[in-house]
Amino acid sequence: MPFTCTSCGQRSVKPFGRCPHCGAWDSYIEATEGTLASRKDASWLGEELRPIADISLGDVARIPLGMGELDRLLGGGLVPGGVILFGGEPGIGKSTLLLEVAQALAEKVGNVLYVSGEESESQVKLRASRIGVNSRRLYVLSEQSLDRIAAAIEKISPCALIVDSIQTATSSAVDGEAGSIRQLREVSSELIRITKTRRLVTFLVGHITKDGAFAGPKSVEHLVDVALYLEGGRGEDVRFLRSVKNRFGSTDEAAVFRMTTEGMEEISNPSAFFLEGHTDAGRPGSVIVPMLEGTRPILVELQALVSPNGGFGVPQRRCTGLDVNRVLLLLAVIEKELAVHIGGADVYLSVAGGLEARERGSDLGAVAAIVSSLRNRPLPPRTCVLGEVGLSGEVRAVRRAAERAREAEKMGYERILVPAAGKSKEKAGIDVVPVESIDRAMAELGLV
Repeated sequence: MPFTCTSCGQRSVKPFGRCPHCGAWDSYIEATEGTLASRKDASWLGEELRPIADISLGDVARIPLGMGELDRLLGGGLVPGGVILFGGEPGIGKSTLLLEVAQALAEKVGNVLYVSGEESESQVKLRASRIGVNSRRLYVLSEQSLDRIAAAIEKISPCALIVDSIQTATSSAVDGEAGSIRQLREVSSELIRITKTRRLVTFLVGHITKDGAFAGPKSVEHLVDVALYLEGGRGEDVRFLRSVKNRFGSTDEAAVFRMTTEGMEEISNPSAFFLEGHTDAGRPGSVIVPMLEGTRPILVELQALVSPNGGFGVPQRRCTGLDVNRVLLLLAVIEKELAVHIGGADVYLSVAGGLEARERGSDLGAVAAIVSSLRNRPLPPRTCVLGEVGLSGEVRAVRRAAERAREAEKMGYERILVPAAGKSKEKAGIDVVPVESIDRAMAELGLV
């Protein structure tokens, strides 16, 4: 009879005092005949074998939430029978946003079951009252037992299920502590089976590890249909909901929210939000860059401060919202291609508003901001900068340059520097200036 580790699920023909796979002590148990038989006879969906040509998509209709940002992220709404893994750091706003989703579903579709394994019903009610969630069709259950969760589903027949969090749920069918790999696999598999057979929409809240991945390790993410990750800085009120995996739509999307005392507020125009407070007075070191979040262009202000070190130790290189290794590379390119000595100065770079620059389309903006601060010369007014910078100083093409130029035009900007290789041929109401190298770009901006 095989033995199984209750911590990681590793199987062996003999038990170990300490699991050689995960290192847990006294975690091996002997699998019973009943357990093995039940697993062999278990039916996941119970659907019949059919040719793909005979399968109809007529009954696959998305459920719009009425929340524009989230509907766009999901590809038009929720899909019945879909399982969504919802992750994020503690306190980032996962439960708040999911309560708002539950309210929207309860008002538009039917009963919603919110299962909390970490908070009592009164604690959930306190948060719901603060954000105005009070639907009669939203049911709250403070429970960790999978059997009782399944009984509640059978009782009220909800259209949606929210389990907060999946690491707290336990099944009596297997041994092991809550949150162990074996329990996660069993609970997730059973909830997915219930979701598919009853055509619910299920949200599984997942914890996040120290390095920012879903806990488990990956034992839940590969089972679900959609994996969403909510992120944002502790000192900022902006939240980004990103799609890490989506079987029903694109993963190149991001929804933008703002955390308020009344809950999550959608930001339908991120460019206007991130440029709030920016003036065209002409400040050295300030550059407007049209960045790309998923498929959406967003105009942000990139600021640089270059100051003499004065011989006090090693020159500082500090970045907020930018990859410091990428900035070090750009500083080397500036030194060699522009013949600017910057090695003895302190360099500080920041993306205003708390946004993180995840793409290289902001390279040319960072170079312009650094040179502008070093020369103490502001950029021309109503001007944007866009492009990736190569090691030899060339400006390389970026994705969706035309859409970014249109966004800049919509926000009232009159001129944009773009890579010469990626210049769009379509006519635009904004002056598009193609540049092939950083020295040409700095000349166009009047910084050399």
